[in-house]
Amino acid sequence: MSNESIPAPEELQPPVEGQTAEEKQETAPVWDFDYSLSFPIILDKLGISLAVTTYQAGSLCLITAKGEDAKLDTRGFRKAMGCYIHPQGMLLATQHQVIAFSKAAHLAQRYYPDENYDEVYIPQMSFYTGDIAAHDVALMNGQPIAVSSNFSCLVAMNPEYSFTPIWKPHFVSALACEDRCHLNGMAIENGMPRYVTALGSTDSEGAWRENKASGGIVMDVKANQIICRGLSMPHSPRIYNQDLWILNSGTGELGIVNSLGFQSMIYLPGFLRGLAFYGPYAFIGLSKIREKRTFGGLPIEEKAQALRCTIEVVNIETGLWEGNLEFHKSIEELYDVQVIPKVRNPKVVGYEQKGDIQRLFDLPPQGQGTKAPLPRKR
Repeated sequence: MSNESIPAPEELQPPVEGQTAEEKQETAPVWDFDYSLSFPIILDKLGISLAVTTYQAGSLCLITAKGEDAKLDTRGFRKAMGCYIHPQGMLLATQHQVIAFSKAAHLAQRYYPDENYDEVYIPQMSFYTGDIAAHDVALMNGQPIAVSSNFSCLVAMNPEYSFTPIWKPHFVSALACEDRCHLNGMAIENGMPRYVTALGSTDSEGAWRENKASGGIVMDVKANQIICRGLSMPHSPRIYNQDLWILNSGTGELGIVNSLGFQSMIYLPGFLRGLAFYGPYAFIGLSKIREKRTFGGLPIEEKAQALRCTIEVVNIETGLWEGNLEFHKSIEELYDVQVIPKVRNPKVVGYEQKGDIQRLFDLPPQGQGTKAPLPRKR
């Protein structure tokens, strides 16, 4: 096993009255993690990196690997939730916004000549939604969309309004900020939302909590029909190799939904959220259970003391576990896991007070708009 400890992002460190900068640095929380020897080797072999969100710690984490070494880089975003990697950039849902990042690898050498970044993600546009409890995000034919748990529907980003509702379950009778069924996950097929997960088929404020241990459902969006019932707080539906995969979070199981219902492949020791695939591998986020109001009464509650906060790697061709990265401090709950394909060392430009966003500029090529030289790096 390998072990690393790195300082937490500056904006996540709680202010202490009368504390000096030096004292603040000494008391800053630390991301403490270790990993199996196989974990970085798998990432390195595939030529990928991972984007992982944690709303509990307010961070977007980038996990990269070189040989037998894994590295964690974090950027602070309040209540970071759903993340979506696409060919032109990335989407990130936060407490009040959905942020659109653009890829700008051409700036890596100019602004980071001493680093070996092979991709740079710059925040270019932000949609202010209010606290709609945005969970999974994606692009629908190029338009950013999100799952709103508070409004029990799928929403599209709109520059004129907080959002535009585009779909809701047939059993939800009205558009209201009441978290009626805790709609959370979304699977995309051919540029359109195809399946969603919810924690109940209920139609009143917070009613899903009454049967959260076995009231979870999967729905076909196109048909607006429930296709699987009896799940325990399901999350992260994904279509991969023509199969519909989900995380049966409350039982700690990864599996497939088909005409027979939910077919479990493997049990993992955590509350499962965040699922991505690449090649023969599934990358799965596991969380600990911190409080009883949401997570009490689940099948995995009796195993709560043994639950871990990790990224697990499972070979879906064999059904066997092949590696993991485990967090020990500061991070206890994850939400999303995404693969960044063909990128070994990405850079995400953040909002920190001394961050790059204040001094990084990306202008159109000469001949497209005003011809002006790029500012020199200070």
